[in-house]
Amino acid sequence: MISLLPETREFRSVAEVLFIRGWSEANAGNMSLRLAAIPENIARRVSDPAKFQVTNLDMTDLIGDYFLVTASGSRMRDIAREPEKGLCLVKIIDKRRFWLLDGGTTLSSEWPTHAGLHSLFKENRHGERAVLHCHPLNLITLSHVFADEEEMNERIFRMQHETRLMVPEMLGLIPYTLTGSKALAKATKEKLKKFRLALWDKHGVIACGKSLNEALDRIEVVEKAAAIYLLLRSMGIETEGLSDEQIAATRRAFEKQ
Repeated sequence: MISLLPETREFRSVAEVLFIRGWSEANAGNMSLRLAAIPENIARRVSDPAKFQVTNLDMTDLIGDYFLVTASGSRMRDIAREPEKGLCLVKIIDKRRFWLLDGGTTLSSEWPTHAGLHSLFKENRHGERAVLHCHPLNLITLSHVFADEEEMNERIFRMQHETRLMVPEMLGLIPYTLTGSKALAKATKEKLKKFRLALWDKHGVIACGKSLNEALDRIEVVEKAAAIYLLLRSMGIETEGLSDEQIAATRRAFEKQ
């Protein structure tokens, strides 16, 4: 079933980018997508209680929804080749149970964070259906440099014009929290009420979008800004970057297009 879903192609292409760029070493990184439309042959299937799985996560807001989610332990390089082995197709049955229709046997350990964000999107940002977590080198390095969110944004969002255009709300910063924990899920959901991209301190980045490609776009442009900042810093150069006037002029020019 997974191989027949049109959304699977996007998982494959994004997984390949993450692997090639070194943002998903070994089995690092995870993705999820709330499906907008369900093929009739899947929607007609009778629920199979033998394939139900139980979680201690409250999924009330997602009952009836279908998701494609990376499986626990899956590698992005493998998903790019054989997505049906590294993805899980699930339907949320009730508050605590989901039906594993196809694919891997266990959802990503970060599913609690993904589920919380999908719940948020259904409440407030209905068009957003994708969540992407990965380990971009320069953004992780940046979390070792800055402990203050405002100072971090003031520095890197002046490095190039595209950053403010594509990510106008800028980048959230979440203090170090144990991976896969309820605390991380809670902190991420709270932070992404304001942002669409957040940096997990000394860990990685999580982004959302209407599609996985849109989430990846946001990561790419902010990762480039972080790389420029760190390169200048390594050269001993402290630059002010774009001025307020230059940023405002750029915004006005693009708003007219």
